[in-house]
Amino acid sequence: MPRFPFAFILCAIAAAQQPADLFTKAPPEVDAALRARIAKFYQFHVEGKFRQAEALVAEDTKDFFYSANKPRYLSFEISRIDYSDEFRKAKGTIIVETIVPVIGFADRPLKVPIPSYWKLENGDWFWYVDQEALNKTPWGTRKASEAGAGSSPPGGAAPAIPDPRQLLDSIAAQVTADKNALRLTPGSSGEVTIRNGLPGAITLAIEGGLAKGLAARLDRAELKTGEKAVVTVSARNDMPATSQAPHIVAVRAQPTNQLFEIQVTVAAK
Repeated sequence: MPRFPFAFILCAIAAAQQPADLFTKAPPEVDAALRARIAKFYQFHVEGKFRQAEALVAEDTKDFFYSANKPRYLSFEISRIDYSDEFRKAKGTIIVETIVPVIGFADRPLKVPIPSYWKLENGDWFWYVDQEALNKTPWGTRKASEAGAGSSPPGGAAPAIPDPRQLLDSIAAQVTADKNALRLTPGSSGEVTIRNGLPGAITLAIEGGLAKGLAARLDRAELKTGEKAVVTVSARNDMPATSQAPHIVAVRAQPTNQLFEIQVTVAAK
């Protein structure tokens, strides 16, 4: 399984609120109306038309929207919508393409998921931030003066930097191995394929020592966007069967610093 250092993230937004009644299917006309409003709102962010986007912001969130950071997105798509409160509130998951300040990917676009909160008022859907949820901390609720206008919302339309867990998941989903375990017999070999779906090149290297009798090689060390590399692991004819824990072949990907650990078990012929 790949592992990441948490220092990979430069900064992060606050935790998001959790709506009730997840996975409830809305009436088609309700869903269509909300999707149209979400699309309009985020298209304004793509075009940099933030004054027009303000018309889709709830009245109790307008002051926050005025002062919050407003990123330009390169593109967006609605991944899913979860409804609550008898279809009067909803949480959308929006995949936005934006520039994220991640080590090794500066000035490169990355698609990341962000939460987006909406509520129905006077027959229309409006983006909002729950001010009470925003001010809650492990030590109690902050006063409005303590929170500050620039605080990051749980709703996620304004901040450009997503929750670190979401960012890690997004990166992990784009640099992947097709398997994390091999079962060999003495004299045999197996392969693991690593693919790069990120918008930039990565490099691969076999890291650390190998168990006696095992050999591992990469067919290529650099992968451009969309390319793949094959890791071939071989067991010598005199390799003894694995007696306890499997052997580990580690492959490091940079600049993401992912570590793919391939568990190798050698069975008797």
